[in-house]
Amino acid sequence: MTSRLLPLALACLAMHAPAAELRGMLDLRAVQSEAGRSFLDSGLGKSRYDAGSPAIGIGQAVLRGEFDLADTVSASVELSADDRHHSVIDVREAWLAWNPLPSGAWKTRVKAGYFFPPTSVEIDYDGIGWTPKRTISSSAINSWIGEELRTNGVEWSSRRLGRHANVPYDVGVVLAVFTGNDPAGTMLAWRGWSISDRIAGRNEALRLADLPVYRPDGAIPRQSRTIHPFREIDGRPGYYAGLNLNAGPDLELAVLHYDNRAHPLAVQHGQYGWRTRFDHVSAVWRPAAGWEVLMQAMRGDTLMGANGVALNYRSWYVLASHRIGSGTLALRYDRFSTTEHDVLPDDPNNETGHAMALAYQMPLSDTVSLMLESLVVHSDRASRTLIAEPRRQSERSITAALRWQF
Repeated sequence: MTSRLLPLALACLAMHAPAAELRGMLDLRAVQSEAGRSFLDSGLGKSRYDAGSPAIGIGQAVLRGEFDLADTVSASVELSADDRHHSVIDVREAWLAWNPLPSGAWKTRVKAGYFFPPTSVEIDYDGIGWTPKRTISSSAINSWIGEELRTNGVEWSSRRLGRHANVPYDVGVVLAVFTGNDPAGTMLAWRGWSISDRIAGRNEALRLADLPVYRPDGAIPRQSRTIHPFREIDGRPGYYAGLNLNAGPDLELAVLHYDNRAHPLAVQHGQYGWRTRFDHVSAVWRPAAGWEVLMQAMRGDTLMGANGVALNYRSWYVLASHRIGSGTLALRYDRFSTTEHDVLPDDPNNETGHAMALAYQMPLSDTVSLMLESLVVHSDRASRTLIAEPRRQSERSITAALRWQF
């Protein structure tokens, strides 16, 4: 209950802030898709849009309030909506941050509330909506993070500024303790990876495909088809810890370990605890003016029940972008897989796949931009045959996004 009231408490506190700024984004979409049934329609397709999706829609609408509560204390509340949100309008982030004045070479920050873990180099964390900057869709890694991972707790970070220590690099550390996220891994196991930009809200409910394993006569009948990914089930806090290095403006490196510490035998209101862990690395390289190369890789495992569902998962991508004219052209290549090692052979969760996205972003004014993206996703997932879908799918789509930011 406390975690549900936190966004409301932050919003009420922010209303009395001496300095406030409202920012927002409206993202209109035009889509032509030849994809299999989307995971948003209880299918096992990899894309947000499928052949039955409306040609015109709202990709997302976001309103963000940023508030200075004191000289060193700030707050942020972000609300979002799209054409498929379960709660229509939902909370995407809500947090307080304390930024004490630096002492010597170290700059420290403490952040508390509900927010994204620092795991993406595609995303502009200072921007609006936790959306990718260079493409419309996110990579498989960040698509999963946007759906199933959120920090509901406290994050401490500190950075040693190189200019104060007379060295050409900054080095930082981050550590967080959180509650919730116990069901994280459910979608990854039973739906698999996706290539999407859909971000779940605080009260989101995600619907699984109608697989036999969690039907009333299945092997895991206590599991609900409706997933609440940010629930706390067993009362055990999770954590993540990481290091990062900025070697000037041309190279950024980061590593992070995540463990939700969920008890795999805990179950509450149709939601199991999934012990989900991963190691994550990322890099940003700017080899020349106008060029940027991004890389992320993730390797982890998840376990539910007494080895009822157990799998290892991997994904990585490389994205290269270059300024052309007034816009930016980006090309991203993804690979992803899941490998099961559990005791339910009638519940196949193995998967392999790869994807390619080509996008061009062009500013039309100071507040309006147009982005075009061609996306191709190839995947092989055996469980599709259990709901009369082809095991191997090749999904293609062309999407245009008209974004207004204020």
